[in-house]
Amino acid sequence: MKIFLTGANGVAEAIKRGRGTLFISRKSRRANELEKLANEHGVSIRQVSEKTLTKLTRNMGHRGYAIETGKQRESGAIRSLGDIESTIGNDSLVVLLDGITDPRNLGAVIRAAEQFCVLAVIIPKRRSAGEDTDILSRTSAGAIEWIPLLKVPNIARTLGELKDMGFWVWGADTRGTSIREINLVGRIALVMGREGKGLHRLVRDNCDGLLRIPVSGNLDSLNVATAAGILMYEVRRQQDVYAKS
Repeated sequence: MKIFLTGANGVAEAIKRGRGTLFISRKSRRANELEKLANEHGVSIRQVSEKTLTKLTRNMGHRGYAIETGKQRESGAIRSLGDIESTIGNDSLVVLLDGITDPRNLGAVIRAAEQFCVLAVIIPKRRSAGEDTDILSRTSAGAIEWIPLLKVPNIARTLGELKDMGFWVWGADTRGTSIREINLVGRIALVMGREGKGLHRLVRDNCDGLLRIPVSGNLDSLNVATAAGILMYEVRRQQDVYAKS
């Protein structure tokens, strides 16, 4: 299956990975930069018409360039849940998304996950937002090229497998304990639920505990991507990861 990425950052990150074919339909500063980058990384380039690129990408809003990647890249050494066990360290962090159906939210979480050195983002195979690769590439600013996105049959069962690997599983819930009062050192798995509805019951029941971000606004919750970013930061702050790097 051919997959085309049309966002500038996503195209650039795919090129840095040395994969795909770069298509260019018109000259521009950005197109020239991508062409130069492709030459540096050994990525082939094809000059096509505007009409052809629009047909190939099914995107009337492309900006004169796209990269055909064949399929979504399997990032790094982690291609399945089993691969996590061979790569985990004492301060490993994974993020699980329970029923997030907006690909823009998923992309934003992946972008934050890349910045906070998350081992993998894990989503369910069904009723999730992991199918639109171009939107994920755009909204993650290309971070999808670097962060493994694992699809599992059952999130609740996956939590049990992570516990067996030594992870403490914390679910985000507005009724949970403030993150100021929780020890988040060690192997941590953060579970984010659906906006408005939160975690499914079975997923919540399989968490070691529930945590919340202390806020004082009038709304009842934060956007899931914003909340995930704050929680990832707090985990890394407590683990003192950046002081070690």
